[in-house]
Amino acid sequence: MKDYCLFSIFFFFVLNVNSQNNKTWMLNSEKSQIQYTAKHLLHEWNGINDKVKGVFLFNDQSKIAISANIADFDSGISNRDSNALRVLNALNYPQVKFYSDEITFTSGNINFIGELDFHGKKIKKTVNAIFLNDSENISIEGSFSIVLTDFNIKLPSLMLVKMEDFADIKFKLIFEKSSLN
Repeated sequence: MKDYCLFSIFFFFVLNVNSQNNKTWMLNSEKSQIQYTAKHLLHEWNGINDKVKGVFLFNDQSKIAISANIADFDSGISNRDSNALRVLNALNYPQVKFYSDEITFTSGNINFIGELDFHGKKIKKTVNAIFLNDSENISIEGSFSIVLTDFNIKLPSLMLVKMEDFADIKFKLIFEKSSLN
């Protein structure tokens, strides 16, 4: 709950510091998604979250904040999803969040150096993505990997074999101009 309040305060702060030089873009949750891929010796699976929240302050000192509820990831198998909620202790750590205020742009690309907050642990993460900007939308698409035990996650096992210690993350984030601009 504390993290939710802090994230809400951040949204409030970003939306209220708008000046003529600031452009606030809100994430369109209907067009955006985050997907993870995890593996075990016997199989591979994906989980998709299409209820992502976020805001992008796009100016000389750009900032981005993204949040996704763990319970909103859907692998297509409810038993697997409920086990994931248990393994990830989603009652105590209900969200995965990313925040960056170190953003650089190169032709068609964007680079974030930020903080990934997952399972109660914050880790500095560099993320590179494709960046498209037109007058109505900003599209950011990319991928990165995480090491699950870096976030103090105890790897579950099946048939005495633990799942692999990494997950691949893909994201497609579509931002639209805020009406506050």
